[in-house]
Amino acid sequence: MIDTTIYIGGFPIHEPTTVFTDYIISGASIVFYFKMKGIKEEATHFWSYFFLFMGLSSFVGSFSHALYAVHEGWGYKSFWLSMQVINGIAIYYGQQATRVSVLATSPAKKTWKLIYMIQLPVFIIAVFLFQNYTVTVIENALGLIPIMILHYKDKRYFARTIANGIAISFITVIVRLSKFSIHVYFNYNDMAHVFILASLYYMYKGARMKHTEILQD
Repeated sequence: MIDTTIYIGGFPIHEPTTVFTDYIISGASIVFYFKMKGIKEEATHFWSYFFLFMGLSSFVGSFSHALYAVHEGWGYKSFWLSMQVINGIAIYYGQQATRVSVLATSPAKKTWKLIYMIQLPVFIIAVFLFQNYTVTVIENALGLIPIMILHYKDKRYFARTIANGIAISFITVIVRLSKFSIHVYFNYNDMAHVFILASLYYMYKGARMKHTEILQD
């Protein structure tokens, strides 16, 4: 990997574009949280925390890119592992939002609730046990794919919009696996962040629609 370090007042910032796009994701997610946090409807409440923890995950993760040229050691891992755990908490809140919205009348609601309660602690243990990004990839797949499918099965427009947002997020897997980069200062990680931002926007749009539909009913 080509060194793209920049210096601000003599202080090195590694992977500056990746850090910058992390901050954009974090800022947008926090804005989504504040726009939704005052809404009393239960699913919207859970979605607001999904965005809050997604924002925190990106913010914490930015330090692992910015401060460490070599992705090793406990300093790096303290940020990197924390990012993974916070990401898992965000998915948990997305699962809870799904449970009280598209699964509200499902006979399998209690089963899904049990799965969600087990999945988070198992994931957190696995993060520290294996310390490998594959664990987070598996967690995202096990967490987000069912949420996407359940929302696609719901015929309401808000649900399809949330599902479309999640579908966009999986483009990041293709981008990262291909390692396709436009420029040394806009590599595959940066491109993936653009798709993550688009994904979160559509999910936010759908979550807000859920509240709007309730008001119209």
